[in-house]
Amino acid sequence: MSRVGAAVVVALLLVACSSGPPTVTELTVRAAWARTTPENATNGVAYLTITSPTDDRLVGVAVPGDIAAAAELHETMGGAGASPMPNMPDMTTPGSEMTMTPLDSVELPAGTAVVFEPGGKHIMLTGLTGPLLAGAHLPLTLTFASGTTLTVDVVVAVSAPES
Repeated sequence: MSRVGAAVVVALLLVACSSGPPTVTELTVRAAWARTTPENATNGVAYLTITSPTDDRLVGVAVPGDIAAAAELHETMGGAGASPMPNMPDMTTPGSEMTMTPLDSVELPAGTAVVFEPGGKHIMLTGLTGPLLAGAHLPLTLTFASGTTLTVDVVVAVSAPES
């Protein structure tokens, strides 16, 4: 092998060995969506993915009062009797029950995408003032333990948007 060829191989190996997951340099929220609701629904649900560049915690969520009375952090644990919804995992494990638990906060380890999704962590919208209709948008304000607040645009859809 020529010296030039050897140099190219060494350079490629150095690049391959040094490349790892991309470094997260800013707080990001992606794939924010809320499930459509029937006309008479009083509660709704929103999902998203958060990645923080540093260890942090999501400690609060809020929507304007003309959309819902409150927004809350929750987590669903699956079990028997859970009625599957579109894009929601089947939670029919015999001998267990589906439960939904309010969360005071959600840990955000540095550089790790924390996913809020059907059948897991989610944001409950309680006291809806009207139905959530496909194509509508709503602002959702996220509050973090670090003191950062971020308002994201949430699109209303029948199912999760393509990532």
